Amino acid sequence: MIGYLIAWPIYVLSVLAMLYLYHVNLAKYLPQAWRPILLVLAACVLLTPWPIDNQVWLPAPAIIATLFHVMSGAALEAIKSLLPIFLVTTIACLVMWFKQRHQQD
Repeated sequence: MIGYLIAWPIYVLSVLAMLYLYHVNLAKYLPQAWRPILLVLAACVLLTPWPIDNQVWLPAPAIIATLFHVMSGAALEAIKSLLPIFLVTTIACLVMWFKQRHQQD
């Protein structure tokens, strides 16, 4: 349990560092309209939580849970762990679309 409590802040800090590096270095090569959308999509994919195991409800990043399920051969569980990523990504894309649409008016 202690390792779990230590791993989450390290993971979140590393994802935030990666997103910052994207924003500072890589985003300048992309079209202006795509920059915030790709940043939000990357954050959604990397930070959406989902439990790894059905018995223990300790959340892990959903992308990592998906990878574990794919490697173990549990295809149905892998699809279940992808669904929250799709949901969060869809909501975030809708919010970004409305935000950019409002800025254009």
